Amino acid sequence: MSEPRTIRVAALQPSLRWLQPMPNMHLLRQTSEQVMREHAPDLLVLPETFSGQPCDYDDGEGGSQARQFLHTLARACAVNVIGGSIDFQGDDGTRRNTCFVVDRGGSEVGRYAKRIRFDRERDQRQPGLAPGVFEVAGVRVGVLICADLWEPALARELLGRVDVLCVPAKTTVPSERYVRYARTLWWNLALTRAMENALPVVVSDWAQDRHESKRLVEGTLVRDTHFTSGGASICDPSGRPEMTDIQRTIEVGGPGVLVATIDLDAVERFRVYRKSVGLLPDAPA
Repeated sequence: MSEPRTIRVAALQPSLRWLQPMPNMHLLRQTSEQVMREHAPDLLVLPETFSGQPCDYDDGEGGSQARQFLHTLARACAVNVIGGSIDFQGDDGTRRNTCFVVDRGGSEVGRYAKRIRFDRERDQRQPGLAPGVFEVAGVRVGVLICADLWEPALARELLGRVDVLCVPAKTTVPSERYVRYARTLWWNLALTRAMENALPVVVSDWAQDRHESKRLVEGTLVRDTHFTSGGASICDPSGRPEMTDIQRTIEVGGPGVLVATIDLDAVERFRVYRKSVGLLPDAPA
């Protein structure tokens, strides 16, 4: 009998700080090293805009540094990295919310740019143009970024093309009273996408926290406050009927790491079952 096909994944939910790129990357390096020692995952998933530094503040220089950090992190920890996302400025000056995927040797596998822009991104960033599908550790990995997961068609178009879907997120709400609401929505959203597509979904997020910053708007200093909810989860639909096997979460939204070994053969059997009862279409040719 052949060995089962598995992939061990880790979704990080660190206490990142807005506009503090160096402390954020230092924390991610420390956390990743600890995760590798304790759990030895094949795939490490970081949150959206993990450096906390938009290109507007430094004309894109920080984005290049964050990209290099991903190469160094993957090589130092000998792990494949779904590099969350970076507010990245291309050589042509175009700014996109971009995920870089890096293999355990530190080589870049490819990139994906967020297609559903959220809030101020709609005016300030360009949308991505194509799906994110990568081969990592012999496994087909799809990537969506945060608001992309709210568009059902973006997950459905990956049907038959990927084995695991990774979703870097930064669950942003304007008030503390929405934090628990946002976290619950994200857990349910990830679970829904996993079940309706018979596809494991791995969400990495910022831990629950309050974030403050300042910016100039037409010469006037404006203070911004926003909150993150801590909505990370790992959803494996093949774990039914045990909910604790289907979805892992960090209950209070605090910092932490979620780790799971996904049996891809079991997922395929679940996919066959869903098709047999008419709840999953055939993958496009």
